[in-house]
Amino acid sequence: MLFTMIIQPAVNADISAMSDLITQLGYPVNSEALVAMLAPLLGDRRHAVVVAMLALSARPVLRLQGWVGSVEELVVWQGLRARGVGDRLIQYAKGLAAERGWVRVEIAVARRRESNRRSFLFSRGFVAAESVIYRWGHA
Repeated sequence: MLFTMIIQPAVNADISAMSDLITQLGYPVNSEALVAMLAPLLGDRRHAVVVAMLALSARPVLRLQGWVGSVEELVVWQGLRARGVGDRLIQYAKGLAAERGWVRVEIAVARRRESNRRSFLFSRGFVAAESVIYRWGHA
């Protein structure tokens, strides 16, 4: 079945859909916390959120003398997977990065999902980075 995909910024009315996608990723959802996080993201040009869910943020990186975009979430509804939606979202992220002058776009992938995502990302021009992420925090 063919369908037309329109990519547009998320709005507050998308909270329910975003909650469903976060649940599909295996994370619990606190609706109040999600609403509180979304408002500042939507009003700040350093971030972008679209649904089927793509969330981007950018940060300045001195060693690269520019801004680096990070794909924080990339989720497609289970019934729409393997139909080009993820590809369109990645292309949107790259286009947004070019438009905003970001020098790089990065995606961190959980080790348990990495083998599933490797060929998808490689075929879209991404390369594996030589880094390890260390975390501190409650989440």
